[in-house]
Amino acid sequence: MKIRVPLVSIPRVRPVALLVGCALTASVALQAARAQAPAAEEGAARSPSVWVEPSISAGATVSSNGGLSSGNTRDEQTLEISPGVRVVANTPRVRGYLDYNLRALTYLQGTSDDDLRHRLNAQATVNAWDQRLFVDLAGSIDDELRSALGAPSSGSLSDANRSSNTSLRFSPYWRSRLGGSVDSEFRYALQSSNSEAADRADLTAQTLSASLSSIGSRDLLGWTASALSQDVDYDLGRDTRSDSVQAGLIIVPDPRWRITLSAGRERNDIITLEPESYGNNAIAVDWQPSTRSRALVEVQDRYFGTGHNVLLEHRGARTVWRYTDSRGQSNSGIAEGAVSLGSVYDLLDSLYSSLEPDPIRRAQLVQAELQRLGLPADSQLLRNYQVSSATLDRRQQASVALVGRRSVITLAFSRSNSERLSAVQGLGDDFDQFSNIARQGWSLSAGHRLTPLTALNASLSRERTTTNLVGFDTRVTAFTVGLATRLAERTAASLQFRRSVSDGGQSRYRDTSIAAAITHRF
Repeated sequence: MKIRVPLVSIPRVRPVALLVGCALTASVALQAARAQAPAAEEGAARSPSVWVEPSISAGATVSSNGGLSSGNTRDEQTLEISPGVRVVANTPRVRGYLDYNLRALTYLQGTSDDDLRHRLNAQATVNAWDQRLFVDLAGSIDDELRSALGAPSSGSLSDANRSSNTSLRFSPYWRSRLGGSVDSEFRYALQSSNSEAADRADLTAQTLSASLSSIGSRDLLGWTASALSQDVDYDLGRDTRSDSVQAGLIIVPDPRWRITLSAGRERNDIITLEPESYGNNAIAVDWQPSTRSRALVEVQDRYFGTGHNVLLEHRGARTVWRYTDSRGQSNSGIAEGAVSLGSVYDLLDSLYSSLEPDPIRRAQLVQAELQRLGLPADSQLLRNYQVSSATLDRRQQASVALVGRRSVITLAFSRSNSERLSAVQGLGDDFDQFSNIARQGWSLSAGHRLTPLTALNASLSRERTTTNLVGFDTRVTAFTVGLATRLAERTAASLQFRRSVSDGGQSRYRDTSIAAAITHRF
């Protein structure tokens, strides 16, 4: 039996409207945060409510193979200046962060055109009215790979396989309690993902959702009900529509355990030309034996088959262990959850959460530690690559951070397997040629303070990409070693040596580079 969810049709909104909505809401939020900041700073013992830290960096890089070419290698030298700003807000009206920098690059030998590169990670929740009306804002601008099989852009000067991608999310919602025991939420979300690459599909997604739940902190049983309707508009390819309804039973036998059983129906046209109905059933078990440990396991029966989501995490006194495993639908560029500030940053932020609960002071603590050690906060093991439609992804990642008095060591393993859900071809991405793309990699990084002012850092990483066709593989190994020192209270300098080797069937190259930079924080 086919079920059509009776939600209203969502009108299409272009990304310009999304950008205007985000800008207006962000402007009101910043004005409110600034108005509250002086009051929060009246007492020295109170935590700051808004932290703003501008910075500027200038540097130069010398590379033996600026274009990452396998045959016609060419030396390259670049000059770079990079202004940036980091904002963390923790006020009754606004909670969130913004991390932005602009890189102005000049290529002296012309292997690439001079370029301005933006990088943004931002997320905020605005209490618009009386703890009932809220607005979630999120945005990111980052480089992604044009092809998963091309030369990686991370850590190199080449932009042959690089494309900037901009993602924005604007989501107002109403949250209230009905009858004193039923929590309700009604939400609208407008999201967009736009790439500078002409052959990559830009997309806009609009979602209407409603949820009700009845569960108290001391109740044994509770219930939940939800409905969702989503339209995804692709510039290339075929637009899709998804509707679903679901009801669930919540069992809390102990404050440390939460078990959710849910059943429902969903209807979409993602893998078929005409809408079809499917079961949408799930079971989730969430166990938190302490504030330092958590285990979450969720299994779903969806239109694409069996999906799952696993999270295992434990924080020790000086260690963080984390494992994630998921299988489900992915729309490249459409972020449903938090925007990450980087894998290394996230691990240290999790470790310091028990030592410093205040988000602003914790951000300052993590930032200072990373700068002292010269470790990159935003390093990613496997960078995103261009995808022009929904895919079925299996992602696994295991990571650990070990923090000593003068050292930080991180180790991460990652693996993913992706295939296109839609049968439509000719969308301009890797799945026009390959039905399956598998990626795996690992990285080891370490930072050690030699003196109170100087630190040594090093990293070793290995990444491999394979497909269902023989001969189309990429294997890249990279090694870096660097020195960071503080020249003044808010001024630091760094020198880094990098060696990368690609020995796969595609994009064979060798590259050696040396980079130097000076950074000042205001």
